[in-house]
Amino acid sequence: MTVPMADKTIVAIREAAAAYAEAVRATQRFFDRVEDTDDPSVLVEYATLAEREKEAAEARLDAIEAAGIEAPSIDESDPDD
Repeated sequence: MTVPMADKTIVAIREAAAAYAEAVRATQRFFDRVEDTDDPSVLVEYATLAEREKEAAEARLDAIEAAGIEAPSIDESDPDD
């Protein structure tokens, strides 16, 4: 059975959104257990988590844009383009 393109697009958006949500939850869990913000390993781990969030957010936006979905009032695009 062939999956229609629209269905593949929706699946891609859902998967990207779920990955982004998990990245955010991982950061939240990290802060739940942090006790010593002076520990250099805390900064290293946070930097890693923040980068994963950024990458996941970009992938989510890419999937949404690929589906042709946009919300001009909240998009970060330049209004002069």
